[in-house]
Amino acid sequence: MKIDTQKIVNFAIEGVEKFLQENPELTYYAFAFDCNAEYAEINLCVNTEEAFAEILAYYQSGKYGESYQTEENIQELKYNTGDWKYQCFDTFYVFSEEELSAIFNKIYPNEVDDDYQAWKAFVNELLDAFTESIIQFSETKTFKKINKTADFKFFCIDHDEELADSMTRMQLFQKNKPSKRDFAF
Repeated sequence: MKIDTQKIVNFAIEGVEKFLQENPELTYYAFAFDCNAEYAEINLCVNTEEAFAEILAYYQSGKYGESYQTEENIQELKYNTGDWKYQCFDTFYVFSEEELSAIFNKIYPNEVDDDYQAWKAFVNELLDAFTESIIQFSETKTFKKINKTADFKFFCIDHDEELADSMTRMQLFQKNKPSKRDFAF
């Protein structure tokens, strides 16, 4: 099976266009593809400085408030899409459940096989396709329409992935500007 990164870009264009029409007055500091690559899932997320200030105040005044006092922890919270006000405003599954099952069965042809590395390679390749897609999306007219703060960031992050790892992958892709590759599984 091949993954069409243009299909992902088109999904992002449609989802962001609709979201911007519904929220024309907002300005964002970040946009993300929040992914669960094992399920071929991409969620569109954005956040505003105002929404971040609210969640930061909530966490700083809560039971674990001391954990949200350092600049490092504040930045971690700021880019944690799970705490964003506008998280998962649209979702796309690159493969249907049947297609994902077929890929899984190809990697694990019988119950005796336990090739976790092959599955991990598949998930990493899928995450690479998602990363390439967000970079392609960043070059569209729709992306340019997003009201952005001066320090605006965009990134593709997998479920439970560290932001630093996500940003490193983004930088590698942006630096190497891969031509549209075929992602085959």
